[in-house]
This record gives sequence, structure tokens and C-alpha cells, in this order.
Amino acid sequence: MALKLSDMEVADLRRLSEDGLTAGELASRFGVSRRHVGRILSGAARQQLAGLDREVARGSVAAAVDRLVDGLVLDDAGEVLAATATALAEKLDCARLADSAAAATAAPALARQLVDLTALLKGDAAEPDALDDLRRRRSARLLSGRAGG
Repeated sequence: MALKLSDMEVADLRRLSEDGLTAGELASRFGVSRRHVGRILSGAARQQLAGLDREVARGSVAAAVDRLVDGLVLDDAGEVLAATATALAEKLDCARLADSAAAATAAPALARQLVDLTALLKGDAAEPDALDDLRRRRSARLLSGRAGG
């Protein structure tokens, strides 16, 4: 049974394949089967995302959040929001640079959460009202009903 490879290991495996290592050599090096190596290299497993921009020169989301936060005067609650926004931005940067389909799936949700947090930090977000609270509770109830049944 193949061990789960990290995104970094998959990137190394692909690079070493391009450098001429055989599937057997890669399988031995990474502790997986030759079949699993073949599936990774063919894209059947651990699909690569075409067109993913890897140039750090364009800047990172975390750096942009840092610039935003530096310009704000925050109370303790704001500091917590800022730290959370920074953590989300770092996760979004990692997802943007990863080759995995899982990272691509996670990125939009991370981006939405980050947009909501930065709006709160800047004071642009509307205070949630009772209707928003009811909608959240209904959604949670529906999701828990699906998970249980």
C-alpha cells in the first residue's frame, strides 16, 4: 500500500522523473509502488494544475495582508482578526503554489474567508443581523442532517 506523499514529495518525484530516474527508482526512493509513480506522472493521481502562477515576484497574499494591517489601528479583537487574516493569507499562498487538486479546491473558500475578514478589519463589513444568524443556523442544521443521514 502506498504511503501518502506530500505535495513537496510529489513535486520532487516529478522533477526527478524529468531528470531521468525510472519509475522503479522513484518508487524505491519514495516508498511507493511503481504503479503509483506511474499514476502520479500521468496525472491520474495528484493532478497538476495547469497555469498555476509560481512567480513570487508578483507578491504574496500574506504580504498584501501585512500591508493592510500595518495601516490600521486595532484593538485586541482587531489584533485577533489580523492574526487570523495573516494565517489565512499564508494558507492561501501555499494553496496557490501547490500542485495538488486539493489545494485548488481549498483556495476559493480560503479567499472568501479572507475577503470577509479584511472587510471586518477595515470596518466595511455590515454587522450580522438576526436574519443572517437564522440563515447560518438553518444552513448548519441542513448540513448536519445530510451528514447524519
